[in-house]
Amino acid sequence: MRPVVATAVLALGLVCAAAFTGITVQANALERAKGVLSDEIAAEQARYAQLEASVAQKNTTDYLIQKAQDYDFVKKGEGLIAVERSPESANGAHVDAVQASRVARWIRLFFGTR
Repeated sequence: MRPVVATAVLALGLVCAAAFTGITVQANALERAKGVLSDEIAAEQARYAQLEASVAQKNTTDYLIQKAQDYDFVKKGEGLIAVERSPESANGAHVDAVQASRVARWIRLFFGTR
């Protein structure tokens, strides 16, 4: 009877050791995956910060003036004036142009409103 109990205890110990080994391997794999994902998140956050800085820099008037000079829209020593339409006036003109037919626009052009 003693050898059977000893064998059963040994078998139970080996099963428990195998289970704990499997759990430890899984835990280590999860820690590695967590580290990789944390590194990827940090890299994407750094990239996002760079993109935000680039957008902020491109919204400055100095950048616009420099690009206008690069494309020869503005010569050295000349000024640059930007005119921005309000959304209401831009939409209103577009709606009138869509609603009015071409013939009506020609008549308005030559004869005006009387």
